[in-house]
Amino acid sequence: MINSNTKKNSFVLFLFLLSLSVWGQAHLSTQAHQDAVNKVVVAKDGSVFSVGKDGFLIRWTEDGIGEHYQITELNIPLIAIHPNGNDIAVYETDGYSVHRVTVWNWPSLVRKFVRTFTNNVTSLNFTGKGSLLAVGTATVNGMVFLNPSTGRTVSKIKESTGIVNMFYGTPSEKSAVLYSPTGFLTYYNMSNGMRKERFITEGQLEQVTLFTNNMFCAGVKNNQIYIIDALSGDVSARVSARSPVLLSDGVSPTLYYVETDGKNYTLKSIETKITEDGSSIANPTTIQSLPGINSANMITSGLYTDGQIVLGSRAGNLFALELGTSENPGELVVVTENTYDRIYDIASASGSDFYFLTKDTIFQSSYDTGQIDTVGQHSGFTNIIPYGKDVILWSLGTRKPVTLLNLETKETRNLFTPRNYVENLRVFDDKIVYIEGSSTVKLYDITTGTNSELYTGTGLQDAVLYNDTDLYVAKSASSNPRSPLIYVNTQTQETVMMPVSGNVVFSLSLDQKNGTNVIYGIQASASGDDAQTSIFAFYPERKTSSVVMEIAEEDVNAFLTMYGTTLYTNIGKNQIRFFDIKTRKQVQMSRSASLPLKLARSGNRIAVLNRDGSISWYNAGNGKVIADWYMTTEKQWYEF
Repeated sequence: MINSNTKKNSFVLFLFLLSLSVWGQAHLSTQAHQDAVNKVVVAKDGSVFSVGKDGFLIRWTEDGIGEHYQITELNIPLIAIHPNGNDIAVYETDGYSVHRVTVWNWPSLVRKFVRTFTNNVTSLNFTGKGSLLAVGTATVNGMVFLNPSTGRTVSKIKESTGIVNMFYGTPSEKSAVLYSPTGFLTYYNMSNGMRKERFITEGQLEQVTLFTNNMFCAGVKNNQIYIIDALSGDVSARVSARSPVLLSDGVSPTLYYVETDGKNYTLKSIETKITEDGSSIANPTTIQSLPGINSANMITSGLYTDGQIVLGSRAGNLFALELGTSENPGELVVVTENTYDRIYDIASASGSDFYFLTKDTIFQSSYDTGQIDTVGQHSGFTNIIPYGKDVILWSLGTRKPVTLLNLETKETRNLFTPRNYVENLRVFDDKIVYIEGSSTVKLYDITTGTNSELYTGTGLQDAVLYNDTDLYVAKSASSNPRSPLIYVNTQTQETVMMPVSGNVVFSLSLDQKNGTNVIYGIQASASGDDAQTSIFAFYPERKTSSVVMEIAEEDVNAFLTMYGTTLYTNIGKNQIRFFDIKTRKQVQMSRSASLPLKLARSGNRIAVLNRDGSISWYNAGNGKVIADWYMTTEKQWYEF
């Protein structure tokens, strides 16, 4: 467990730990999650794992240092640890159409398998000995049991369970209990798959957990905690609690929980007692207030084990508390400590230099010198594009004005204010082509200051200006015209479907420098269990296309960047690949602890912006990471 009696490690110790390698890929830091912490669970060795909306899986050791590794770009609502302590199951989702369960071997950071589901996953647990991975789904069939090594379905329970949001299997794996939000507690014989008992109980409970050696069950509904006799389904008590987070190890006769008055948090407990004459449930007891946890750090998850409370917050922080009493309360310790400044965007500068955009500053730096020069200030932009000696600043998904910043005079000029959210923005010579609200392609002429509308449709993803009159628009194939790539004549408004297949096309890259005019892009498609993502080359003069590379997986968030004769892409989500269009050589680049988000190249240096705001450096000639850097809040580079 996290040693909450130990004071925070000094920054010097932190920097020393960052220089160590954990299995070659995970990095060590006290950095918080970048978004809400969804679950915290304890492993067999006492370490704590946390997962959140940022897609990171973090193992926290006793000294309060986290081993960080980003396994997905999606939200992770659920996690389960195999009894062997090495294999980790997680549920990844976009909240809409993507629902997948993956199992990772933590020591090697290798994904063992992935299983996709058509509906939400509502529970995730390994059985007592780890023989099965039990997956609850929001379907009539409910429970699905998987082989934890291969991901293959194993037939176990001989009836449809319906939706299940709590599964507990005994250590012997001979029996299991399931809670259904329709209002049932059901016990099964796991040896023959037959139902043993079913009790009618309170329905629509959330955070359902067992405690008191699994004799009682607790859940939350409408700001009330329901205490249920797990052997009868009867509601034994109801306790009013505002936005409670339940904390239980299944064994202790005490159910701990935190609640809020809307501003501050308090730790409370409910005691149970089992005697020969029956059971009793005591009134809630206030253990202590939790100073430092407030509405800005709203508690979203937690656990209790071995006399310690660990809490996760909406802001991504973790807190640890050794349990005390109302007379002698324990000390609440903030486990996480944010020590680096997030980089939002990067762009190539001169020589081997790059621009780095943080929340309010533009820096120019390079791997070779490590020197950081402040070249401009800004008011919260998220994207930067070089334009001669100036830079163009804009913000994705906002109506924030698109601004020109002169890096020499520091003067700024608002070019235009979009009418709708900007979803994409590209610069072609002196023209800005941008997409508003995924429905309109517009063009702004920097030299004349004029703004014009080029095309209107739905599901628009990207657009490239091939010449003064020819525009190519990437879009969803589900909208008219039913092609993912279309040609638009900007003068006559003629629209023609291009011979490119797929459900959607995005991330276009225009090559007009290597002898043949080519538009490269990414095409993704999925039908049933079949999915693929490919890089294609489209030849405007011949109106033909060909596949450059492809993977058997749908990836609609990939990027494609071209430098010289080399295409760089992260299709497959996990790593970057580069492909030389002349030699046909393809190389898979090694990755950092965080997933790659964007790539820029200056000279023979490649800088990759990772999703956690860190930078990975590469030589252009090979796929090996030179170093991983982050920028501290003191505006210095540090390597991890």
